[in-house]
Amino acid sequence: MKRYILLLCMLMAACGELENPIPNYPVHLELDLTTYRDRTLRDVPSSRAYTVKDININIERVGFGGVLVVHATDGLFYAFDLACPHEANRNTLIEADENILNAICPKCGTKYDIAFGSGAPNGVSKNYLKRYTIVEAGTRLTVSN
Repeated sequence: MKRYILLLCMLMAACGELENPIPNYPVHLELDLTTYRDRTLRDVPSSRAYTVKDININIERVGFGGVLVVHATDGLFYAFDLACPHEANRNTLIEADENILNAICPKCGTKYDIAFGSGAPNGVSKNYLKRYTIVEAGTRLTVSN
């Protein structure tokens, strides 16, 4: 009986979660906050978008639509896929607003919280931004999935 109750609880919890529609593509970026390309990320808040045209395609990967790296108002670094999860199209990319509080989809208009790294939607989208892992080591950041 306990097994059935546990199984029922697990199924109920799983039903409340939305699967992110952004497909899993490889992500690997090595950022150095002392170099020209990445140094703007030292400021709080700040953000930088990385797409295929911004990277060395022989050694770096930027996921489905690209990667948005954010140095958020809480002082931490976060990374998200640039593709809007509502549109799920690699050509419809979110853009950080001028205050680095939200990333906005130019097509559906959904605003996603990036100021504190949640990626939570405010608009028609029900999905959070797809988030990637960042490991910080001094002035170097490694973004991966």
